[in-house]
Amino acid sequence: MEIETAARLPAPTPWRRLVLFVVLLGPVTLLVLLPVGLGLERYVMTGSSMDGSIGRGSIAFERVVPVSDLRVGDVITYPHPDGSDQDALVTHRVVAIDRGAIRTQGDALDTPDPWVLHPDGPTISRVEFAVPWVGWAYLVLFHPEGWLLTAAFAAALALLLSRRLRHAPAAPSVADPSEAADAGRAVWTREAKR
Repeated sequence: MEIETAARLPAPTPWRRLVLFVVLLGPVTLLVLLPVGLGLERYVMTGSSMDGSIGRGSIAFERVVPVSDLRVGDVITYPHPDGSDQDALVTHRVVAIDRGAIRTQGDALDTPDPWVLHPDGPTISRVEFAVPWVGWAYLVLFHPEGWLLTAAFAAALALLLSRRLRHAPAAPSVADPSEAADAGRAVWTREAKR
C-alpha cells in the first residue's frame, strides 16, 4: 500500500533569508548601534512623571548639549538633586530658565519640581526623541525575574522544537521516477505499517 503526500514547500531563497534577517535585526540595529554612531545616549523611562509625552517603558534618546542651548519646553535628564541615589536620574521638561537656574516639571505633574537646578558642568542631556514601549524589554531583562522568565520561555521553546523534530516523519522515498516525470511533479510515497 502506498500513500501519496502533498508536495513540499520550496526551500527558502536567499532573498527570503535577507528579508527575515533585516526584519529581525533591523530594530536592534536602529535602537542599539545607530544611536551610538550618532552620538546619542539611551535611557529607559522607569517612572510615570512624564506620561503624556514620554510614557513609562519608552526609550528616550538624548544628546549632550551646552547648558546655554537649553530653551523652555526642552526635556532634559539630570542626576536627582537630593543625591540620595547616585544612579537616580530625572527626566523632566524645562519650564523656566532664570540666570542659569533651571526649573523643571514632569508633564504628568501639576506643580514644578521642588528644586531649582544649577548644572554643575557646561553640558546637560537633552531628549531628542523617544520610542514608546520598546524599553519594557530592557526593564524585563534588568531584573532577576526577567532573566528567569526569559530562560523559562527559551527552555519551553527548545523542548517544543525538540519534540517536534523527534516526531517528524521519516524521509519519504520517490515513487517510480518515470511516473513522476509523466505527472510533471514528484510523487512521494511511504509504505504503511502492517
